[in-house]
Amino acid sequence: MKIRNILLPPALFFVMVSTLFSCGVDRWPEYAAETELDMWIDSVMRQEYLWYKEMPSIVPSQYFLAPEEFLKKAIYTTLDKNYSYIDTLNKVQSPSYGFNYTLVKSAKADTLYNALVTNVLPNSPASEGGLQRGDWIVKVNATFITKKNENTLLKSGDAMQFTMGKYELQKDEKTEKDKGVVVETENTKEIGAERIVEDNPIPIYEIVTSATGVTVGYMVYNSFTAGTSADKEKYNNKLREISREFASAGVTDFVLDLRYNTGGSLECAQLLASLLAPESFVGKIFAHLEYNDKQSYKDFDLLFDPQLIGTGSNLNIRQGFVLTSSATATGMAGTFYDCITNNWGLLGADLPSTGVATESFINPKHGWSLNPVVCTVYNSEGESHGGGTFPAKYKADETSTANLVTYLPLGDKKETLFSMALGIIDGTYPPKEEKPTEKPEEEKPSEEPTNKTFSTKSINSAHSLYTERGTNIK
Repeated sequence: MKIRNILLPPALFFVMVSTLFSCGVDRWPEYAAETELDMWIDSVMRQEYLWYKEMPSIVPSQYFLAPEEFLKKAIYTTLDKNYSYIDTLNKVQSPSYGFNYTLVKSAKADTLYNALVTNVLPNSPASEGGLQRGDWIVKVNATFITKKNENTLLKSGDAMQFTMGKYELQKDEKTEKDKGVVVETENTKEIGAERIVEDNPIPIYEIVTSATGVTVGYMVYNSFTAGTSADKEKYNNKLREISREFASAGVTDFVLDLRYNTGGSLECAQLLASLLAPESFVGKIFAHLEYNDKQSYKDFDLLFDPQLIGTGSNLNIRQGFVLTSSATATGMAGTFYDCITNNWGLLGADLPSTGVATESFINPKHGWSLNPVVCTVYNSEGESHGGGTFPAKYKADETSTANLVTYLPLGDKKETLFSMALGIIDGTYPPKEEKPTEKPEEEKPSEEPTNKTFSTKSINSAHSLYTERGTNIK
């Protein structure tokens, strides 16, 4: 991480000092410690922020706000939809069970809920207890789940026993339509207490053969993260290792699962694109970054870079698919999809695009990292698509009544979106003569779905820094 020491502009300093004199008494020493961090934020923003010309005026009293609140006052909210952010440098990873869930109302009573397991981390208490994506939890420690007891049951941190359910389609006698019902079973699973779990951005990857004999690489990529504090290239090197393995197996088609991707480093997106792009693209422009008029000397092109590939292998993918969901973070996934090539398809949910990138500025004295939007990201055609949306070629609601039957572990060939991608590769999807059918009655998740996260990182966090420039996309 390159530490940047940003000095307060003299003019701003003079204005601030003059406002902190009262009746001829110098009150600056009294307030300096309370305002120093916000004044630093303001000075960085007015030099580096992409939309610095549109920043609102700051009144002196606002320099006493908490850093997060001050940043909200400083950003240009018309275009900056909380893309800019500030964070502490000394975050401590919290213990977790290593799984996510969403609550779905039970057919038994309006006050009861079943927990649908949406994701499970490897080497976690959840995975060691046999929990899988698509499992249904009916009871926790023999107690039914309600909104009132959810925190006590599913977020206690203690070891738990789950009573499992089974999802079935049953014919509703009144409407004669299929209705999804979770039936309680005698199966139970024991989950150990919470502990620190590695948030590995590449929890699953595999090589599968499609029905027509096509060799397909599948990879879940949960964040564009280069490495850890102890090994800054750990996960990038894992990408390179996977690429060599896939190349040796003769992978020609690729399915990249970004359903739970939370954003991250632009360098990681550049590396992944360089590994997957057609061989003819290597050495050509991947993306162009354009800064504000004060920082225009920073404008530069990112390439499908052979040097970045390093010990990895360019896979020369002929056809690729990106799987997305409503949980896919706005920004990085869209930028990757926009810049990769034109032989990739989007499956699942529409993908929003910010079209911008952030850069990290460190304040070592106060222990904060300011990450304002600093540049617009253009693809090789000179298009940004900022604020736009990439439509999914094939849309699928994984939680619809019919699709919950195939809500399975990631990487399972029968799982809803993966089976769709394999079907497109084999030419069996969409069905050639699909007759329209009456839409079944759906059992939707509750209006306020509850997600148990398995790490301290939020959806909008950028998880690593661009190695040389500190550039991130959320």
